[in-house]
Amino acid sequence: MPKIYRPFTDHESDEIWGRVYLKPVGKIAREKTTLSTDFRLFFLGLQRVSNRGHSPFLAGEIAKLLTRKEDKPFCSKYINNQIRVLISGGLLAPVSNSRCLVYPVELISLKTDRKQVAICPEHGTYSSWSLFNNDWVTDYLPTSQESVISKPIEEQIVPDEDLEFDVDTGTYSS
Repeated sequence: MPKIYRPFTDHESDEIWGRVYLKPVGKIAREKTTLSTDFRLFFLGLQRVSNRGHSPFLAGEIAKLLTRKEDKPFCSKYINNQIRVLISGGLLAPVSNSRCLVYPVELISLKTDRKQVAICPEHGTYSSWSLFNNDWVTDYLPTSQESVISKPIEEQIVPDEDLEFDVDTGTYSS
């Protein structure tokens, strides 16, 4: 009997994660001028994000890296407005600016072999930012009442009484 997998729309756990390759994301950010600037800005920061969520840039560097179709740089005021768009959408921490884009720990958690990173030159810390706490946090994912699931997903999907659900693999088998 083939395995029956749960639909991706049923994944509500905070423990489920995905993988994004950072080098191609940075290339897309710099070269794909047909995409929206805020989307490209989000990707540009991802390319150099540290394992604590900081993406430091030199003054004016973002504007130089995100060129327009005419190979002209954006003005710094426009870049700052795009950063505010990402902040209001919950994609960047409120402390983000054009010298350091900070990704919330609830959104981006970079897995590396390095235990520590250098202190961010812009923010003076290497700590992660939490949208739940609206503050700098230590290196653990904060808990929230929003992340508590009232019923296990396994109880919601039962295709056949003869099948057993394997919690480790997330599949049904006979």
